[in-house]
Order: sequence, then structure tokens, then C-alpha cells
Amino acid sequence: MKKISLTLALVLSLPVPASAQGRPGLRVERADGVFSGVLVEIEEGFAAVPLSLFRGLGWTVSADRGSVSISVPGEIGISLRVGSPFFHWDGVVLQLTDAPYAVGGTPFIPLQLLTDFFPRRLPDLYDFNGPNSVLRAGNLTLIGGGVDSDSGATAADGSGRSPDRAGVTDGEPSVADEVEEQAGPAPEPVPQGPSRYEGVRVVVIDAGHGGADPGAIGPDGIREKTVALAIATRVAEILRRESRIEVDMTRDDDTFVDLWERGETATDIKGDRPGIFVSIHANSSSGRRAATGFETYFLSEARTEHERRVAAIENAPLRFQGQDVDPEEEPDLGFIVRELRNLDHQHWSALLAELVQDELSDFHPGPNRGVKQGLLAVLTNALMPSVLVEVGYLSNEAEGRMLGKQSFQQDSAKAIAEAILGFFERYPPGSGFRRSREER
Repeated sequence: MKKISLTLALVLSLPVPASAQGRPGLRVERADGVFSGVLVEIEEGFAAVPLSLFRGLGWTVSADRGSVSISVPGEIGISLRVGSPFFHWDGVVLQLTDAPYAVGGTPFIPLQLLTDFFPRRLPDLYDFNGPNSVLRAGNLTLIGGGVDSDSGATAADGSGRSPDRAGVTDGEPSVADEVEEQAGPAPEPVPQGPSRYEGVRVVVIDAGHGGADPGAIGPDGIREKTVALAIATRVAEILRRESRIEVDMTRDDDTFVDLWERGETATDIKGDRPGIFVSIHANSSSGRRAATGFETYFLSEARTEHERRVAAIENAPLRFQGQDVDPEEEPDLGFIVRELRNLDHQHWSALLAELVQDELSDFHPGPNRGVKQGLLAVLTNALMPSVLVEVGYLSNEAEGRMLGKQSFQQDSAKAIAEAILGFFERYPPGSGFRRSREER
């Protein structure tokens, strides 16, 4: 398989005590030569680590009434709040996929902060090797007043155990350890109550096929790649009227773009910001030319023969490059699907798909074929809520001609844009998004 990359990786299991079998682990390699294994909690359905782990890496930590601070005094201040995915990094609001939580007064921080944000924002100090579940951590004194780790006396999970004790902790940190006040000023905590995101949302629009790949071909030679680009361009034009939405396209002309690169590009563009990926296509069924209607897919295991057929059609461009998508032979696909489920992207993708279907049903004469799911290569690397929209059947003579009309393309674009704007009123949670007056 080509270019399956994950910004986040659910860590693989390391050798752990029998009592901890089944829990994933993380190997930490510190600059002072200390190596240790850290058990990762998955109690809330996603990977998380105790706050004390950050202390073991040399950070100053504190927790008080749901507010959590992780800092290098005078240099870096990170403020989080239990129950909110939003956090402050030196005053900049960023978003985790999942929210910190507490068990018995012990705060747990999503592993994403260590494996995603730290390596990207502090690349000289942190590096995460996802396939081997290894976090390499540098010496914080290199950036100023960091708390220097005791020379091997403190394990990387902050437990205070000697690192030569098998390298894996076998107990939870105490509540007292978690809330202990550390020396130096802590960053200002996040305000009480639900956090709100007031920044820019990112929408990456993907016009299916392109260049040497025409996609499906309908009556009078109407090509899927042309229909997809026309609708995608109109969606982008509509959304760009909203000042708080950044719109990007994987292609804006008749260019071939590798399927694996589309979602990967979208993930890179989105960065730390909340965003979505929408891929636009037209359907085809050579064996059932009477078939009509519209449907929207999100990434998950196909359940029906129809879903498998559509996935095979949309994955067909891979054959140009001698590739294919076979879930039996590509275990990474199953890993990605499980990862997206753990990150709750599947839930949000399904909601976005429902909104698209509802909006298209307001004008589309074909049947609403509903929300579907399948292993679609174009969605694989998009680590965000993502959908693939099939706006109609080019293989049907009447509907195929309709798809080639500018009026239909404009109506489809308006419907998809309306669904996206409605989605951002719910995502990210507590965001308080309000569209501009002209978009109401």
C-alpha cells in the first residue's frame, strides 16, 4: 500500500505485567538515557496518559478544580480543562480530538498531545515513532527554565520508581502527586465552563478523478471528473463568502491527483485546526442503468454488496499505478478504521453525511439512497470528519444528462455548502459557530 500515514497512531502493546495485558503501551526514551514503558489508559475509548507523565519528562504540572497546567516556567504554558477538547498553548487556542478526563481526582491527558502536538510544535525536543510506539524526549533545559529531571531517579511516567524495575509502571499515580503545586508561575487556566472555538475552520474540497482518470462516462460523453470539478469549484466559491472558513481544493483544474495523497494533503492543510474533507463524485452502474439517486459515504467497513461495488469503482484509479485496496491483504486499513473510530471521526463523518443527504433531498429528483460506508482510499489519510458524495448516476441516461447541466451543479453545490455550514454549527462541540448574514 502506498502512503498510508497517520499523524496519530494508537500505540502498540509492549511487554507488560499480566495484570495489564490488553492495555497499550508507550516506550519513552529520554535524553538522559532513561528508557521506560508507560501503560496507556483507554478507559474512555481513546488513548490517554496520567498527568504525572509530563512531570517525569521535566515539565512543571499542576491541577486544580478541573484546570490543568503543563509548563516550562517563563517559556511555554499549556492550559487544559477536564471535559474540553480545546486548550491554550502560549495563548493560542488549539483542539484535541478528545477531551482530558479525571478518574478519582487523577487527570488523564489524551495521548495526542504527546504524539501529535509536541513533535510538531517542539520538533527539536520530541519525536514520535508511531510504528514502534517510541517517544523520544529531549532535555527541556535547552529551552530555558525547565525542571531538570533527576538523573535517572524518576521514571518517565513520573512515578518515582527506579527505571530498572522492568521499565513499566504497575500502579496509578496518587491524587496528591497530581495536584502538587510546582515551583514557578503556572499559565493562566482556561476559563470555567464550556470552551469555545472562535478561530478558522478548514474545508478541503476534493473533486474526484481528473487528468488521465476520467471516472465514469455518461451520455453524450459527460465525464465524472468534469462534473465533480464543476460542483467542487462552486462549493468553494460559496464557502469562501464566510470569513471564518478557509477553503482549499485538492485540484482546481483537470489534473490527476494520487488517491492516497488527497486525504494526506487535506490533513497537512488542516493542521491543528478543526476541519473536514469532502470528496465529490458521480456514480455508475453498467449492469443497472435504471439506477438513479444520490448517496454519501464515510470511511468504515462495507456492509453490503452495493457498498463494496461503489468502493471498488472509486478505488479503481489505483490500478493505474499497479495498486489496489484489499482489506484482507492490507491490515493497515483495518487499523486505520479502528483508529478513526477511537478518535470519534466516524461519528462526525456519519453526521456530516446525513446533513449532505438531507440537503440534496430538497431538490434532487432521484431517490435518497441514504448514508453508506466503505473502505474508500480517498478518505483513508484524511484524519478529520470526511465524506464522499455521489451526486447521481452518470450511467442512467436521464440522470446523467441532468448531472451535466449547470443548474444541477449549482444546486448540488449549494446543498453541499449548506450541509457544511450546518455541520460547523455542531462541530467542534461548543464552538458557537454562526454563519455570515448573507449565508443564512
